[in-house]
Amino acid sequence: MIIAIIPAKADSNRLPGKNMVSIGGKPLLYHTIKAAKECKSIHKIYVSTDSEEIAILAKQEGVSVIMRTSELGGETPVVDVYRHALRNIAEKDVTHIVALQPDHPDRAADLEKTIKYAMEKDLDDLISVDSDGHKNGSIRILKTDALRNGRISTNLGSIMDDATNIHSAKDLRLAGVRLERKRHPLAIKIKNKIISKESPVFVIAEGACNHMCDMGIAKRMIDEALAAGADAIKFQTYKAEKLVAKDVSTYWNYSSVKSQYEYYKKLDKFDKPEYKTLFDYARNKDIIVFSSPFDIGSADMLNDLGMPLFKIASCLITDKRLLQHIARFNKPIILSTGGSELEEIREAVDTIYAEGNYDLIIMACTLSYPTKNKDAHLLRIRKLAELFPEAIVGCSDHTEPDEGMIIPSVAAALGAKVIEKHFTLDRTWTGSGHSFSVDPSLLAKMVQNIRLTEEVLGKETLEVKEAEQKTRESARMSIVAGCNIKKGEIIKEDMLTVRRPGLGISPNSLDEIIGKRAVRDISSGEQLNWDDVGQRAK
Repeated sequence: MIIAIIPAKADSNRLPGKNMVSIGGKPLLYHTIKAAKECKSIHKIYVSTDSEEIAILAKQEGVSVIMRTSELGGETPVVDVYRHALRNIAEKDVTHIVALQPDHPDRAADLEKTIKYAMEKDLDDLISVDSDGHKNGSIRILKTDALRNGRISTNLGSIMDDATNIHSAKDLRLAGVRLERKRHPLAIKIKNKIISKESPVFVIAEGACNHMCDMGIAKRMIDEALAAGADAIKFQTYKAEKLVAKDVSTYWNYSSVKSQYEYYKKLDKFDKPEYKTLFDYARNKDIIVFSSPFDIGSADMLNDLGMPLFKIASCLITDKRLLQHIARFNKPIILSTGGSELEEIREAVDTIYAEGNYDLIIMACTLSYPTKNKDAHLLRIRKLAELFPEAIVGCSDHTEPDEGMIIPSVAAALGAKVIEKHFTLDRTWTGSGHSFSVDPSLLAKMVQNIRLTEEVLGKETLEVKEAEQKTRESARMSIVAGCNIKKGEIIKEDMLTVRRPGLGISPNSLDEIIGKRAVRDISSGEQLNWDDVGQRAK
């Protein structure tokens, strides 16, 4: 018999009343009870608690309660709680305890498979760990004999489950988002475009200020991006005096300007009327036009114009006030992470989530213009997807365009669902980031390659695909007679060979044929069928 024990004490040092705090409209404890109920291998569920309130909830959910004294609260090792529970249940034929701590509500590991694994390996103690190898309380499976005899450290095992370990309001928010995403995966709809983990890659032509404040050029960029197959074109909105001090030197190799202020002042001429013109120009076109604000005033202006989504540049990821302000618009946010440490990314994500905005796209990015190929580190796409499974992950690529436009396709193959690439009408122009941008022909090739990548990636399931079936039948081998075999004759290995097509008995059944008697005369070269062989000779 297998039982689940859910330890749920009243107190929590860091988050008071944690186990009864609401998450997704239900108490935290509810979600772990639900997970245990859904596991068919668990025969009975117990909640071990020192709280009458928790006991009432458990009974309302139809599970049994083990009351424990305050001596088993505080910092008592949780294994002592499991031993206490084992001593205080009526069932005596319990072989395994499935221990589930309620402060890991978004556990992702499959309970059925985990229990099966622990039993097949005859483990005394199986403990879940996060992606860094640190053990957590998501799942623990204990053999009761080992628990009673104090030898649970003899035969150990572990599984990976990167569930949220709730200690704070921040953790609670994150777990809430992840639980919601299990029920309703993130899908962002803008105009007729869908951004999701299941949709085609969303391609953004990063126009920045490569229009050089010329409305004619800006409109041409919109049209060329659309013609190349981009889903969106994005510009940048800032005012030099709000962005940088006047005496700050540039960090790029443009000899035409000596300071950042001088550079940005030449490119900050577009304001509300210009952006309204651009948004109106694209309104009935099959492309989304938006812009990255670099200050609160610019963000307000763009929001007033009805801009449908916002991009936060890498350099602004620590500007908590701006992040909060944009998140309160309650519109989808693209967050670039170039030049950021993991904790800075986590803090930015939580800042956005804290405002109740969960429509988030996180972009892998290298904060270098242009980025050398060796510095692209595209594997960060996978890492971000692992660390933030509730969000959509993309890539903002700053590498020099190559003739084949391969790098964005690699990003797509690694799982990027949004790809952004700097875009210009002419790479020979100066005065902005034209040199490391793609022109219309390169953008078209990039989109074409991304779509080809999506097509060839296909499905990850290991099975015979429909396209393989005909060739499989023709090219595989079947067992055939290598000589004439008489009726009643015992079939030996040297009497058999294999030849195409693969419509008969597979060669992997050769040992089952050898030693049996032929039930009819079989001519040399003739394909064998199961009806051609009888009982094994004695």
